[in-house]
Amino acid sequence: MPLSSLQPPISESPTAPPLDQALSPAAVTALLEGQVIEAIKLIRLEQNIGLHEAKELIDTFLRSQPTLKNRLDESQADAREGLLRWLIFLLASGVGLAHFLD
Repeated sequence: MPLSSLQPPISESPTAPPLDQALSPAAVTALLEGQVIEAIKLIRLEQNIGLHEAKELIDTFLRSQPTLKNRLDESQADAREGLLRWLIFLLASGVGLAHFLD
């Protein structure tokens, strides 16, 4: 059997989301504010597509905008760091209060 017969026709090959499905200004604004989930929700509602397709569309957009992706990664890291600081503070306060009450 020739090798070419094993390959699917071009029309059946998996493809990325169509490029004509550009992100709306509201979705881009949500991304600029670090709200990836909100951007995905907006895309789903505006374009009437599924969760997976909307996430792929956002991911494709972020891959084309490395500066924005880096900014999002930094803001998420800052948020995790802030949460960790609060957790440590609350834990230390609890230990101090428990020691004081004993």
